[in-house]
Amino acid sequence: MTDARTRSLAPVVVGVDGSVAARGAARWAAAVADKQGATVHLIHVLPSPPVFYTEPRPLPSEDEDRIAGERFLADAVRNIRSDRHTVAVECSLPTGSTAADVLLPLADSASMVVIGSTARGPVEGYLNATALRLAHHSPCPVVVWRGAEEHAIPDRRAVVVGVDGSRCSVAAVADAADFAGRFAAPLVAVHSWKSRVPPDAENAPDGAAARPRERAVLAESLAGLADRYPDLAVREIVESGGAGEVLLRWCVDAQLLVVGNHGHGALGRAVLGSTSQDVLHRARCPVMISKVQRDTGTVPDQAVEFGDRGHR
Repeated sequence: MTDARTRSLAPVVVGVDGSVAARGAARWAAAVADKQGATVHLIHVLPSPPVFYTEPRPLPSEDEDRIAGERFLADAVRNIRSDRHTVAVECSLPTGSTAADVLLPLADSASMVVIGSTARGPVEGYLNATALRLAHHSPCPVVVWRGAEEHAIPDRRAVVVGVDGSRCSVAAVADAADFAGRFAAPLVAVHSWKSRVPPDAENAPDGAAARPRERAVLAESLAGLADRYPDLAVREIVESGGAGEVLLRWCVDAQLLVVGNHGHGALGRAVLGSTSQDVLHRARCPVMISKVQRDTGTVPDQAVEFGDRGHR
């Protein structure tokens, strides 16, 4: 099992491509790394050179790609320093078929991977393929950053976490509480369920029984949280409705939304659950996808300390 302190000292890996979202991601990641006492590792992935079946010739585009990559990294470092962070910064310009091919192996030894939600180019505005692949397959938490550049630095706005009683959501609570605690931000823990009775039938026997039962699910997932984070302000929300819609409603003014990589589905850890995919595409704030340890099927140590109750 990975010790929480060891993971915090591991580098924060950031994909950099020169986009507005990547700039925000780098600044956000640097602030987090600074709090953790970790290094931030900025990476711009150069396209793999073409394969020649005759005498290879240097292509002008290769030099142009490298020059552009160096500029993207230099700009990211300058932005980090302008925020007055003294965090150690490492820059790399590796080559790869795709950015995800390079970033995924690095995730094995990272505390988290951070990437902007959108890439440079004509499709800017849509969730990029690298972000989606990392969210699906990274063994460590992945943050897909989006939002206004003036909010690139973590602050004291709320951190929202989705809770469904699964081991994955216990890991999400652990990551969300750790982040909120570091930045003195309040934590909003949101649990939802799909009611079997119409909304106007709140006094029906099934509806009346559901809410206390669902509150118990949330309370069990948060058990021990106050002992570990005595100064953390926690608000508990239990609402009837689809998980994605409820979370999106509560994270409108949040600085971060944290969800597990899957809920109670049987598709396995390598595939995001429908709620995680939904908020990843639609949330207006950064989204963190927390992970159950890939090799052992366990949650991080800090999660075990206050809420590992397993499936309900």
